Amino acid sequence: MFWWVPYLAGGLFLLVATPFLLASLYLVHIHRKFSHIPSPKMDSFFLGHVANVLAMRREMKNEHEPMATIVSKWAADVGNLFVVFFSYHPLVISTNPEDVKKVAFDQSVAKSHLTIEAQGSIFGQRFMGRGLIATPDYETWKPRRKLYDPSFKRSSLKEHLPKFNECADTFLERLRPYAGGKSEAPMKETFHEVTLDVISKVLRGTAIEHID
Repeated sequence: MFWWVPYLAGGLFLLVATPFLLASLYLVHIHRKFSHIPSPKMDSFFLGHVANVLAMRREMKNEHEPMATIVSKWAADVGNLFVVFFSYHPLVISTNPEDVKKVAFDQSVAKSHLTIEAQGSIFGQRFMGRGLIATPDYETWKPRRKLYDPSFKRSSLKEHLPKFNECADTFLERLRPYAGGKSEAPMKETFHEVTLDVISKVLRGTAIEHID
């Protein structure tokens, strides 16, 4: 009378097991695809290095520890170039400045739309927007980059040298009180301010003197 029960149970088992099996095979394929690149040891096959990040943050007793700190620890263990897996999303990371420069500015290097577009806005606020660095599509990037070419010619840069020198002198005067070594200089804030002044004077012709 209930001859169909085993078939039903088998069908339900296959219904549950098939997606699990396919997901496992896909993860094996992704891991093998990037097996030629060094990778920190994973704590979880399915979560990848997500489990590592959570464990490291627990060890540091800081659930909001910046990823930069964790990446630096990985780089110290496996080298400047490595791959990490966030579930089925592989992420190749390089801490070599030359590699970063090439990937950021060479549009012939393929870029992840997911990663690049995420830089446009952070926490709902504009970060890099749709600027040159945050544009993954080469055909969109190329004509926009040409608009900036005249600004980087030698003649144009020489024209703005006095403004560069003026901002540099102001920058040094701002740091002079810290020359004795008795107090810590706010380098990050000061560099932000001098950069804003240079951009304002060169691109807009406006002297906001933010650094003063």
